[in-house]
Amino acid sequence: MHKKDCREMNDEEIEYWRINVLEKNIEGNSTEWHRRALLTMQNPVRREILMLLKEKALSIKEITDNLELDEKIVQFHLQYLKLTYYITIEENIVDLTPFGVVYIKNVIR
Repeated sequence: MHKKDCREMNDEEIEYWRINVLEKNIEGNSTEWHRRALLTMQNPVRREILMLLKEKALSIKEITDNLELDEKIVQFHLQYLKLTYYITIEENIVDLTPFGVVYIKNVIR
């Protein structure tokens, strides 16, 4: 089955994802999770990573090259974004989650 690009999801589909994925994985402490999610976005490198992913998924190397940073630094920020459900990392490909798409649409613009 082909996974739908979350950039093409409508509001209902994003809400379904939020309920079925996000809320099941925050271990009952939504206040703490929201605090961590907000702290995640205080870092400009993480916001830049999300902007790089705005149009399409990228490899870790493509992100590293675009940011002109050491791969270990980029990996650190990617793991932080993944733990707060802004991105997914499958093999070497990084992509936004619906939560990351909503953040770009409503916060970064």
